[in-house]
Amino acid sequence: MANTTDLLGALLKRGMTDSSAGRIEHSLSDKGIGGLGGILEQLGMAPAKEPATAQARRESASGSPTDAMGSLGEIAKSILGEGTQGKSLAAGGLGALVGAILGGGGKSAKGAIGGGALALLGSIALQALRSASQQKSQSQAIDSAGQLAAGLRAPENAQEKKDVQAIVDLTVQAMINAAKADGSIDEDEMQKIVGEMQEDGISKAEREYLLEEVRKPQRTAEIVGAVPNRQVAAQVYAASLLAIEVDTPAEKAYLQTLARDLKLDSQVVSQIHSTLGVA
Repeated sequence: MANTTDLLGALLKRGMTDSSAGRIEHSLSDKGIGGLGGILEQLGMAPAKEPATAQARRESASGSPTDAMGSLGEIAKSILGEGTQGKSLAAGGLGALVGAILGGGGKSAKGAIGGGALALLGSIALQALRSASQQKSQSQAIDSAGQLAAGLRAPENAQEKKDVQAIVDLTVQAMINAAKADGSIDEDEMQKIVGEMQEDGISKAEREYLLEEVRKPQRTAEIVGAVPNRQVAAQVYAASLLAIEVDTPAEKAYLQTLARDLKLDSQVVSQIHSTLGVA
């Protein structure tokens, strides 16, 4: 049986487009969920900022004053060095994902990277929803169910595990469905991606699941119909945006239709694009 959590992590780590890694880096930077006022700070998960002098020394040493990993760098170091035991799913999973983007991680980290992939998408969605609600002078509380759906806390019972698994399955299906927006998927290219993901330890069942989804006809209405609420709708949209370059009229039209069918307003969509650095 395919482990779609590992598959989701592998898809984000390897990237379905040339822009994927850059978009993820942008989302984790101070311009995304890791900045002042970002969702991680609001949840109490962002590390403290460095003093100006320490920051200047680090920037001088790295030669990168914008450091794409920004405020999440220390989380990545702590997780990759100490493991995820005893830490929140958000901090552990996102830290592992950051480490993977930076070149760390490996087969032993794939479970944490999968959890981090969901937590990343969930955090992007929550930030977009909170930003939109603030523009309307409304409060957007993040309740326990919202944190679960976003991968920001671990499931506590069998039903919660089932609920999270359904969201992960839906997210993987949405990403592959979006990649078909131009009318077809290049299976040779997908085979190449699958081959690269083998280095991350994905199983034969996971490879077969991915290729089976690729061969299916586009089924946007079915995917939209399975979305349980507005938060998951935003997560599905963010995942779909990560899956395509958005450089053709067909892809742009697909995203517009998806946002409409998911009933996401323009403020939420705009914030997701901004977090991922997509015009």
